Formats: sequence, C-alpha cells, structure tokens
Amino acid sequence: MTLTEARDFLRAELLAVAAAAVPGYDGVVTSDVGPVNPDVLSDGAGPDTVCSITVENGDPAVTDPAGEVAAAVAALTERGWSAEVAPVESGHHRATARRDGFEVTVHAWDNDWRLTVSGETPRIG
Repeated sequence: MTLTEARDFLRAELLAVAAAAVPGYDGVVTSDVGPVNPDVLSDGAGPDTVCSITVENGDPAVTDPAGEVAAAVAALTERGWSAEVAPVESGHHRATARRDGFEVTVHAWDNDWRLTVSGETPRIG
C-alpha cells in the first residue's frame, strides 16, 4: 500500500465511523496533516512516512458521549478494527482501535456534543 492509498483509506474509515456514531450527520475533516516525518523532533532525518487525520461530528441538540463512543466502537468493529473502550476519566470518554498498523482514537466529553475521531497511518516508506 502506498502512503496515498493509506491516507485515503484512513480518511474514508474515519468519515464512515463518525457518520455511524452520529446518525443524520456527516463528519467534517478538521485536520489532515501529512505526509509528515514522525521523527522530525528527534533529528529531522528521514522521509515523510505517516499521515494524521481528524474528523469531528455531532448533533448540537444531543449530548451523549458514552452512546457516541459506543456507536463509533461498534462501527469500527464491524469494519474489521480491533477496538477497546477506556474507563471514563473526568468526563472524557475514549476508545482506541487498531487495524493493519493503522491507529484510531475516539474522544467525546460530558457536556459537549462533539465527537472527535483521529487516526494515523502506519509508517510507509
């Protein structure tokens, strides 16, 4: 898989999961960084080998962080991801998922209607 193919796959997955977690709404890409060099803070040497993407979604009339994270995890699992939900900490609901070197994190907070789904491609190159 090329880095462009990996980026396109990740972007499509994040958008699909965000849409499944908040029925009736489409997610919006809020960040699409890459390709970048993940070692830039070390020595800056090496090629750009990863892409990082963030999608947000939400229904302003509904605040259900636990339900949205659970729906996102269900969508990820149905799509072949291995996911796990972390314990809620100070109103922060989150889950992580992995598939073929891709990593995704789902975030939602009490008293906030937004769901954030972020992911990173595996290193390619």
